[in-house]
Amino acid sequence: MFKYTDQTATAILKNAVANKKTYWLIAVILIFTIIRLYVAVHIDLNSEEAQYWTWSKHLQLSYYSKPPMIAYLNWFSTSVFGNTVFGIRINAVIIGLLISVFSYLLSFELFKNQNAAILAALVTNIFPFLLNSSVFFTTDSPLLLFWLCAMLFYWKALETDKLKWWLLFGISLGLGALAKYAMFMILIPLVLFTWQHQREILKSRSFYLSILIGLAIFSPVIYWNIGQNGVGVLHLAHLAGVGNHRHSVGQVVSNVLVFTIGQIAILLPFYQYQKIYRKFRQKTLTKQEAFLILPVIITFLIFLIVSANRESEAYINWAMFAYMGMPVLFSHYALTDHQLKFNLRIILVMTAAFFLFLGLTSPKNTVAPLGKLNPANKLIGWSQLAAKVDSIKGTLPPEGYYVFSSNYHITSELWFYQKGQPETYLLNLNSRMTQFDLWPGIEQFRNDDKIGIFVDQIKISPEVKACFKSILKEDSCIVYSQKSKIDTYYIYLMKGMKDFHKQNSSY
Repeated sequence: MFKYTDQTATAILKNAVANKKTYWLIAVILIFTIIRLYVAVHIDLNSEEAQYWTWSKHLQLSYYSKPPMIAYLNWFSTSVFGNTVFGIRINAVIIGLLISVFSYLLSFELFKNQNAAILAALVTNIFPFLLNSSVFFTTDSPLLLFWLCAMLFYWKALETDKLKWWLLFGISLGLGALAKYAMFMILIPLVLFTWQHQREILKSRSFYLSILIGLAIFSPVIYWNIGQNGVGVLHLAHLAGVGNHRHSVGQVVSNVLVFTIGQIAILLPFYQYQKIYRKFRQKTLTKQEAFLILPVIITFLIFLIVSANRESEAYINWAMFAYMGMPVLFSHYALTDHQLKFNLRIILVMTAAFFLFLGLTSPKNTVAPLGKLNPANKLIGWSQLAAKVDSIKGTLPPEGYYVFSSNYHITSELWFYQKGQPETYLLNLNSRMTQFDLWPGIEQFRNDDKIGIFVDQIKISPEVKACFKSILKEDSCIVYSQKSKIDTYYIYLMKGMKDFHKQNSSY
C-alpha cells in the first residue's frame, strides 16, 4: 500500500515547481505585487499606519493596544528605506507576496492538486480582506501571514508528527501573537479539529512543546503588561464589552447585522456557502475541508457574541484573520464542482472591480466623483494639513512652538507628515486611553513660553481652551478631493499652558 511521506511530498512539490505553470504563476503574482506597490506609495498613510510608525520611534516590549511586532518591522524597514510611505508599506506588499506563496503551499499540502494551488495563490490577490492588508500596513498584515503559516505547519505536524513541523508551528504561533493577541484564538479550532480527527496527538509532548515555544516568544509582552498593571488586558476586555452597561435591543441587532453582513463582504468572491452546508448535512465534508472551515465558524461565533455585547459599534475586520483558508477552499471547489468557467468569471469580475474601485476612489476622479461618500477620504489630505501647519511654524521663532491635538489620529499623521517629522503630542482630556498617554507628553510644556499649535477636526472645546491662558490666532485648513470639500481642520495658536487634569474615560 502506498504511504504518503515527507519525502513523497518534497518530490511532488519539486515536480510542481519545475512545471511551466509555476513560472507563469510567479510572473502574474509579481505583476500584482508591482501594482499594489504602486498604489501603496501614491496614497497617504491612514491614521492607524501613522500611529504604528510613531511606535517605532519609541521601541518597547509591547504597546497599549497591540504587541510590538509592527513597531519592530516599521523600525527595520524605515531604517533601510527611510521614514517614507514606501518605507512603511513595503512591509505590507512583501507580506502580500508571502501570503500568495504560503496559500499555494497550504493548498498543495491539503489537496495535492497543483492547479488548485496555483489558483489559490492567484485569488489571494483579489480577496478584499487580503488586498487591504497587502497594501496598508497594520497589525492585521503580519497576523494574517502567521495564521496561514501556523495552519500549514500544524497540518504538516499532524500528517508526519515530526518535531520540525511542531517547532515551526510554535514559532508561527509566537510570532503571530507578537503581531496581535488574537493569534492565540487559533488554538481553539485546532484543538477541536484534533480531538475529532487525531485525538492521540493531544497526548503528544511535541504538541505541548509547540505551545510552550509560542508562549516563550510572546513572554516579553506578558512581562510588559505586568509592569503596566495589565493595561493591554484591560484594553482587550473593554473592546470585548466586559463591564458594559445594558444597551438596547436595537443596538444589539444593529451590531449583529453589521458584523454578519460585513463578513460576507470581506469574503467576496467566496460564494460556496450552500455547498459547504450541503456537505455538512450529508456528512461528506473531508478532513481537509473541515480543517479550513472550522476556524471560520469558531471565530465568527466568538466575535458575533462580542458584537452583541458591545455598547459601541461592531467592526467587520475583527474575525478576518480566521478566513485565511477560504481562498484555498474557494480554489479547491472551483476545480471540483464542474463550474470552472463560472468561477473564472467571478475572478475576472473581482479583478475588474478592484481596478474600478481604485479609479472611483482616486482623488483625481472627476468623471464620477463620490464626494463625502468616498471611503478613501480618510486617507486624503494629511500631507496637505501638515504643509499648512509647517507654513504656520515658519512664522514663529525656531524651536518656540510644539504641535498637538486632542485626537490621536491627527497627532499620528502630523508627526509623520510635518517637515523633519518632529514629535507631536496628544492632549487627552477624558477620552479613551492611547499609547501617547504612556509616553512623556504635552505636560512638559506647562508654564512654558512656547506656543502650542493645536489642530483638530472640530472647533476648540471649552475644556481645551481652559488649559491655556490665551488664543493668539485662529486658522483652518480645508481639504478637497475630486473637486469636493471633504473636511475642515481648525488650527489655533495657544499661549501659556496651565495645569490640567488628565483623565481617561476608558481603556
